[in-house]
Amino acid sequence: MTTLILAPEAAAAGHGLIHRTILTSTMDEARALLMEGRDGPLWVVADSQSAGRGRHGRGWSSPRGNLYATLALRGHCDPAIAPELGFAAGLALHRAVGEAAKLGHPDLSIKWPNDLLLRGAKIAGLLLEGMHARGEFAVLIGFGVNIASAPTTTPYPASSLCPPSEHLELAAERALAMRQALFMALTRHWIGAEALWRSGFVHLRAAWLDAAHGLGSQIMVRPPNEEVRGVMLGIDDRGRLKVATEAGERRIDAGDLFFGH
Repeated sequence: MTTLILAPEAAAAGHGLIHRTILTSTMDEARALLMEGRDGPLWVVADSQSAGRGRHGRGWSSPRGNLYATLALRGHCDPAIAPELGFAAGLALHRAVGEAAKLGHPDLSIKWPNDLLLRGAKIAGLLLEGMHARGEFAVLIGFGVNIASAPTTTPYPASSLCPPSEHLELAAERALAMRQALFMALTRHWIGAEALWRSGFVHLRAAWLDAAHGLGSQIMVRPPNEEVRGVMLGIDDRGRLKVATEAGERRIDAGDLFFGH
């Protein structure tokens, strides 16, 4: 195992780091550590996960070579505004991957509410969960980035930053270097994205929209028990998706988003 390290800016801000070879999931480990009294901000990273998960309890394939990390924050904000941290995390991840892989918008873009796309294919996802630990509200932010490999059985096309090649040893070394650079960049860019969030969601929203995928395009969204079709307008001041439909503008709190419908 090659130990990952925090960016100096994250270490100076008091962030901690726990790196394990394998965990059931970094989210579960971070949750347990907070319940035991561990303070945040705390990064929990695993080389692989035996029971990784995504949104709505979906399984998250977790082979070695990719990045699996959770940032645990205790006493960070009120529950009502915690969803805003998902947009800060998305922006930090977009900037970190862009830096480590030398990519920019529109090749690299953020898909509402929590995915990162490389030329339209998913390379990363985020998971945001709230909890109470020792009398304080806490937020867990999970990051999963396809570096060495990508799953093949997903609702959306998926890709990876360092796809396998016929030169397996060279590909593995490249993926390892990318993972190290990406994690350090992520911990640094989180500091900047969090500062932007604290300055006001309006500023975070503007930066997020600059990196967003599909503004002005035809979309289909699946909130619970319905399908909404129209044109993607952006997000509002609460992070809800704005969609122009034939019946007027809709604002959607959560749902699966598809393009080209």
